[in-house]
Amino acid sequence: MESCGLLKDKVAVITGAGSGIGKASVDLFTKNGAKVIAADIKYDLVEALKTEFADRADLIFPIKVNVADRAEVEAMIDFAVEKCGKLDILFNNAGIMDGMMPVAEVEDDFWNRVMSVNTNSVMYACRKAVRYFMEKEIKGVIINTASLGGLQGGRAGFAYTASKHAVVGMTKNIAFMYSDTGIRCNAICPGAVMTNIGLGSNAPSPRGAQKMQVGMPLCTSFADPYQLANIALFLASENSSFINGAAITADGGWSSY
Repeated sequence: MESCGLLKDKVAVITGAGSGIGKASVDLFTKNGAKVIAADIKYDLVEALKTEFADRADLIFPIKVNVADRAEVEAMIDFAVEKCGKLDILFNNAGIMDGMMPVAEVEDDFWNRVMSVNTNSVMYACRKAVRYFMEKEIKGVIINTASLGGLQGGRAGFAYTASKHAVVGMTKNIAFMYSDTGIRCNAICPGAVMTNIGLGSNAPSPRGAQKMQVGMPLCTSFADPYQLANIALFLASENSSFINGAAITADGGWSSY
């Protein structure tokens, strides 16, 4: 699905666009004709995309965004409309891990940081985008990167697991509440992916890491980010027009046992 014009004349916002799934999605979305607002807290990474994907540099609009900041998230949506005239697709992809910390080890500040980046940011962006879609009568598409940690309990620590369960719930709620408008909202729930997200801590919890390792032998492979980006491309396109409220597991079979 790399170069089929699936998103011709569409405008997309992608967060966490500087690396991993986000970067791969910028590549595939622009190859398929979309203008992309490439948002990341590390501006140098998204700015570099214009050089790396030089043949499509005019389709890439880098912006520095701290997704934990409501004002910056809302300004990101405004930036898309200002630069490209509209918004069609929102891909909430940015996120952080939590050092595998069980509940007894989670301090308030750490909890608030994980929830701000992984959950509050999705709410801020979805709220702003849905208001825009409704006002302009656009059949917009929202894609949220959740996780196997949003479906099960042993893939991450307490805060990350809670944050991604919330993302799955928000996805389903938006899909149902606005199903009569043509707005669609779906989530991707990856397993292990070759990205730089890491464990989210320089000193991961010994208990959490040990408990998580119980299931790792069942994970036979790590996904390439493009394998997830292709799912995002499908969900963003009209090829998935009857998929709404889905939490799509993409883990190579890890969770099938």
